Amino acid sequence: MAGVSWAPVSSREDDLRAHFRGALSADPVGSYRDWFRAQEELREHGDAGICRALADDLWTALPVLPFGAPEERARFFHNAAVFYGSPGPAADLGRAREAFAVALAHFAGDVESGWHARTLHNLATALSNLGATRADLEEAVALFGQALLWRTAEREIARGVTLHNLGLARRRLAELDPERAAGHLAASADALREAVAIRERHGLAEGRALSERHLALSLERLAAADSR
Repeated sequence: MAGVSWAPVSSREDDLRAHFRGALSADPVGSYRDWFRAQEELREHGDAGICRALADDLWTALPVLPFGAPEERARFFHNAAVFYGSPGPAADLGRAREAFAVALAHFAGDVESGWHARTLHNLATALSNLGATRADLEEAVALFGQALLWRTAEREIARGVTLHNLGLARRRLAELDPERAAGHLAASADALREAVAIRERHGLAEGRALSERHLALSLERLAAADSR
């Protein structure tokens, strides 16, 4: 599908839903790229209702989509979980959790490819982005910790990504757990410092600058917490 055709809304929604129902049923892996691209275009044009309708259709279809192998299915569920776990008009933490659970069940015994750590990292990121409770953010922090058991110094670039996101999660946790805010903010700063160092070593200028900005924000909030 080359792009979204901007026909009247009702017609466009009906056409898109019919197209992707058929395409995903025939070739879920190949069609998902077009489905995701359509989601991005629709979001840019402010068509939140159609985004949600397509997301509802995908969720309904997931249990019966045809896959060639268990790993293909697990990767598809992982990618769908990342979509549902990302901020946007179709964000749904409950759906993200369910889809991530399918991927985790498959990749639990995978100690070589890194898919288990990737899935843990992305579930933690979804909880960090969409979670609304202290328990959600505590779970995110714990999952990032599990991902770091595989994302060691031998996999330093991936480790830097997880440490950066852990720093953000710790800062959100400080907001939801004010009695222990200083400790969470100190841990946030520690994670972001390590992320900065890794990204500097690998010449990742844009990533380093992003981690530095978030480090400065965590330190600013830590100073404010310490002064109370």
